[in-house]
Amino acid sequence: MYKPFRLLICATVLCFAQAVQAQNIGNSPYSRYGLGELNTNFGNIRTAGMGGVGVSSGSSFQPNTANPALLYYNSITIFDVGVAGQYKTVKNSTESQKDGNANLNYLTLGVPLSKRWSSAVSLRPYSNVNYEISSVGSLPGRPEAIIVNEYKGEGGLSEVYFGHGFRIAEGLTVGASASYIFGTITQESSSIVADTSFRDLELQRVVYSERTRYNNFLFKTGANYRKKLKDKAFISAGAVYTLNTDLNAKRNAAYERRTVSEALLGPPMLTDSLEGSVNVPSSLQAGLSFDNGSNLTIGAEFFAQDWSDYKNLDGEKELGNSYKVGLGAEYTPNANAIDSYFKRITYRGGLNYGQTPFTVNGENIKDMSVTGGLTLPVGRGSFYEMYQLNTAFAYGRRGNTDNGLIAENYFQFSVGVTINSRWFVKRRIE
Repeated sequence: MYKPFRLLICATVLCFAQAVQAQNIGNSPYSRYGLGELNTNFGNIRTAGMGGVGVSSGSSFQPNTANPALLYYNSITIFDVGVAGQYKTVKNSTESQKDGNANLNYLTLGVPLSKRWSSAVSLRPYSNVNYEISSVGSLPGRPEAIIVNEYKGEGGLSEVYFGHGFRIAEGLTVGASASYIFGTITQESSSIVADTSFRDLELQRVVYSERTRYNNFLFKTGANYRKKLKDKAFISAGAVYTLNTDLNAKRNAAYERRTVSEALLGPPMLTDSLEGSVNVPSSLQAGLSFDNGSNLTIGAEFFAQDWSDYKNLDGEKELGNSYKVGLGAEYTPNANAIDSYFKRITYRGGLNYGQTPFTVNGENIKDMSVTGGLTLPVGRGSFYEMYQLNTAFAYGRRGNTDNGLIAENYFQFSVGVTINSRWFVKRRIE
């Protein structure tokens, strides 16, 4: 027990240190709106490889935070950590650029508390903001004077999750979770005027900067029912309802004069602060899955959240209705095979299609992708501990280049480690 326990502590410290840094995912222009680009993978790398399907597909060896009711199936202590990144091409009708980055995906520790009760704590991103947009034009009536407008944003919100799953009756489990949402988003807009007729004029940037801090609690309830149809045939139905909440928000704003290299020229001007709240709407996630009780799972899922009533601190509406449909499966040829390592690998695949909450130029931004993934057993494993290396990937497209919009073609990847350990069993022989 002690060797993996030391490993858990070291990994936790390293990942937490990484988590408190800015959550960048490469240039994402649509993260300019609302609370940024929302994290729609509520589970782990397993669910990411299955097209995001997770609320009805429990696992004994993977903590399922997508539906707290499924935590019940974790009968031994589980530590799960993952990192995620993406490489994307961002383009409009005339230009394109490539971006990429990686960061902490989640950090989860699941612990069984009794035969009918298991719990989990998790740290993961809730939203990400990272964009940089620029435009170049000329002043009316003075073509030798060029004006450069830039818009930048960074930061995001994090989530500390605490969930519980309970068995109520044969096949029926329920769960609930509380999350603390917190973080800071910084957004800036600036202008530079360069007049070629004045060669010795030092260029200056006029910047309007907003720094907004958010925090409050978010609550979820979940349920799952699994029924045996016949030998090696089970069906499960699961659902999660997230209650709406008002995030406390405090914004500090100011105008600044800076050099091209971002050095400040004097103190901030016209400083202002505003306190209020923004509403995170309720959401519903429901799914069905089929499994044979051993090595095959197939599932489908639907998620809906209506952001059309969301208003920023200025009272402006800038989001719309969102939904997502997913289909996924996983298969392990033979988890106990000794003649072939490849038979012990778990293979996953999936598809998802959805509408993001971003509405730009009167058009709803769609997102679609194909996913895949593997779980690779590490070492021989034993009654006391088992190690797994998890991977997932997705190739997809968000938005399009019509009507002045921006399209993002992306390749996302995730990699992580899951450690299953029996903490409270005393060994007779070391």
